[in-house]
Amino acid sequence: MELSEELKSLLPRVKGVSSDSREVKEGFVFFAVRGTRFDGHDFVREALQKKALAVVVEREPGFKDPRIIKVEDSRKALAEFASLFYGKPSEKLKVIGVTGTNGKTTTTYLIERILVESGYKTGLMGTIQYRLGSRVFGSGRTTPDPVTWHRTLKEMFDNGATHVVAEVSSHALDQHRVWGTKFEAVVFTNLTQDHLDYHGDMESYYRAKKKLFDLYSYGFAVINLDDTYGRRLAEEIKGNIITYGREGILRISSFRTDFEGSVLELSFEGKNYKFSTNLIGGFQAYNLSAAIGYALKTGIEPGIIQRALQGVNVPGRFEVYRSDRGFIAVVDYAHTPDAIENVLKTIRNLALNKVITVFGAGGNRDRTKRPLMGEVADRLSDIVVVTSDNPRDEEPEMIIKDILKGIRNYEKVIVEPDREKAIKRAVELADKGDIVAILGKGHEDYQEVKGIKYPFSDAQVVKKYI
Repeated sequence: MELSEELKSLLPRVKGVSSDSREVKEGFVFFAVRGTRFDGHDFVREALQKKALAVVVEREPGFKDPRIIKVEDSRKALAEFASLFYGKPSEKLKVIGVTGTNGKTTTTYLIERILVESGYKTGLMGTIQYRLGSRVFGSGRTTPDPVTWHRTLKEMFDNGATHVVAEVSSHALDQHRVWGTKFEAVVFTNLTQDHLDYHGDMESYYRAKKKLFDLYSYGFAVINLDDTYGRRLAEEIKGNIITYGREGILRISSFRTDFEGSVLELSFEGKNYKFSTNLIGGFQAYNLSAAIGYALKTGIEPGIIQRALQGVNVPGRFEVYRSDRGFIAVVDYAHTPDAIENVLKTIRNLALNKVITVFGAGGNRDRTKRPLMGEVADRLSDIVVVTSDNPRDEEPEMIIKDILKGIRNYEKVIVEPDREKAIKRAVELADKGDIVAILGKGHEDYQEVKGIKYPFSDAQVVKKYI
């Protein structure tokens, strides 16, 4: 989308950009955006009364004002204008965008580690936080709104960053939050059921993800060929593509994992490589391959990659806690059927005795995945403790009822809506050789109930009772 000359002419006089009328001050440009809860067009008059320099709309507000500018798509216009306002920061940086249902956070952390080990000052934007080294610029959504996105890129560049690795969510792509961004590389990890409350069906979910590869400028793409949708994506897009997987251009030869770490053997462009890492889990083969594929493609030496893969710490992703009683607890962010299956398969393979799984499902989110999560936990666990996650505006008991629809063997099920009590119960049941899997919240330090975020950390609760 090319901005109109009328909008571009405002840039020398603009003091700020926003799609939130509460933030508007004199000299700001307000973009009226239709959201899922509010429509910015309902706040046009308020923005004008606050002496906005201009107000950008998609539809006429019902009254005239010379400061009102009509565009076809106010979301795209907002992102493009924000990019210009902040000096097109993505064109001064090498931005790597990672999308997919699962593995985004770990993959971005791995790429960041490799780049830092290579001597590049690298920013990170995603589910956990937006940071450059130890400096945190913010947190919140996996991918922030367009103004925050382009402003953060500028701030990172101003603070010496040469690269930024970012998670790019399907919501962000559908809502054009990163529009106006130039990427060095884009990565596709996988696509499995999630967010159908928003997208409606898997085809719409896939098409949202695909926008990153169809509509944006990038140097090359890195795609998981072992994923059904990844294979389809690799066939449908054109350009410079590196595939990874058992049959990819970067071919996984073997992978071994235990509680001491993992070893990955692969081949790429006629050469064989062997890498080791502290990361645990069969699913890590793909996160590692995506990051290594990016690194090898950009000419980073294998020795540098190997050094970077040691001591990787991704908060809330397969965090291991050992008990003096001889059992292990694992805290992980897995909150989709596929992610839960991947984590529990690893745990099942490593457990010497029982697998005890504690999990719930988020409220106000895709209800259809709840029984699927229950089915996976039932199939791969010896004991299942069903509890609350972030119930949000729903009643925890109703969410649990949806989960239980996927469970056949009720004899192995304990229902405890209080998450702390559920974790405590699971730990009490654990014997030597058991593994307690506490899934769903990972790094989160809150539990959201009826619009309030109460302090809560799975890791802290585990430490309390283990």
